[in-house]
Amino acid sequence: MEASEPVQVVVRPEVPVLAHTRSGTGEPLILVHGITHRREAWDTVTPYLEKEHDVIAVDLPGHGDSDDVEPDFDGSPRPLVDAVEGLARDLGLERPHVAGNSLGGLIALEMAARGTVASATALSPAGFWSPIGRTWARGVLLGASTALRHMSPERLDRVLAGKAGRIALTGLIMAHPGRQDPEVLARGLQGLARPREGFAAMLAGLDRWTTPRRSDVPTMVGWGNRDYLLPRAQIRRLRQVLPDAHVVVLPDCGHIPMADDPALVAEVILGNARLART
Repeated sequence: MEASEPVQVVVRPEVPVLAHTRSGTGEPLILVHGITHRREAWDTVTPYLEKEHDVIAVDLPGHGDSDDVEPDFDGSPRPLVDAVEGLARDLGLERPHVAGNSLGGLIALEMAARGTVASATALSPAGFWSPIGRTWARGVLLGASTALRHMSPERLDRVLAGKAGRIALTGLIMAHPGRQDPEVLARGLQGLARPREGFAAMLAGLDRWTTPRRSDVPTMVGWGNRDYLLPRAQIRRLRQVLPDAHVVVLPDCGHIPMADDPALVAEVILGNARLART
């Protein structure tokens, strides 16, 4: 399939419209971003993946170009999982592969638990925190959003133009913020600076982000060794819940490893998908 412009697809009436970008050829692979992020988070990884896969990068409900969450949204990932699965059905995808980061990682693992995917790769997945870890994550997200909401777009651009500013704003989620493109960072931070419907509910409802059940789906978890939002110490709890998952530490990567080492992230995703075919 040739690369195409982003399109929007109307799925079941009770499921929000999901904006997505599709490119490449091969077995379908859905990419899911984290809270307040958007599908562009995968742009650096997609060129490696589309050589082997029909890649569908989505904006979750209440993120990017997708519709808002439903008015009764309680902050749990369940309706977001439903929306991604609804998009897959609408596109005629039967048990696609899925990869996700943070909230997207938790969604990928839940799809594996439901048995609706061929393989699941989760990068620094949410939900395996201790009560203290959950409070820390909520505090970081709320604090960052509060600070960014007081910045005009012009001021944000000025701050991100300098390496020190990029480190100050994104050092907890990226291992090498100084290397990042300021314009890309500015777009990625828009979800925190101008949060959409559902953000407050998700922060308030982090205790509803429960860990998925075990599954027979080939599952790979990658965790950055420089993830300061969801530290890799949470791997211990993940292994207790998902003992069959393969776990790898991603060297010199932060919470969003796609920004730090896209080639390595692609290698992990492709390796897991190939394992599912054996």
